[in-house]
Amino acid sequence: MAEYKEIIIDWKFKERWDPAEFERQHNENVLYQIYCDSHVYGRDTLAYIGKTDQKFSKRLSQHERSFWQFANNVNYAVGEIVDHNFDNLEIPESILIANHKPFYNKNFIHDIPAEAKKEKIIIINNGHHGLLKNSCTNFWWVE
Repeated sequence: MAEYKEIIIDWKFKERWDPAEFERQHNENVLYQIYCDSHVYGRDTLAYIGKTDQKFSKRLSQHERSFWQFANNVNYAVGEIVDHNFDNLEIPESILIANHKPFYNKNFIHDIPAEAKKEKIIIINNGHHGLLKNSCTNFWWVE
């Protein structure tokens, strides 16, 4: 038995924020990253990591109506879990947020949910994963 459970995420290339483009995205149940320019953190920095259990375009439309309509140079990347039987996206989302601390996330910055603490997990980021580490883990939070 492996010491760590592996969650492998394939990331697609970051694209400019274009409502017409993400409306064509038909992905559901994906993770995503949002990048933008920040006066504090610099240009093209990781601002947000999220998950969607609905159509990707619908979730990004919700973001566009919030803070992101005022942000400059907004880009995004979409990540799909390689094991399609894995359905709890909150686990990898929380581990990614806790390890990378995007400035616009509020939840999981300092702690992860109990479900993500039950076993050791390693997240492997493949493809165009932007500023995410190649791999990260929940090791520090496992009870």
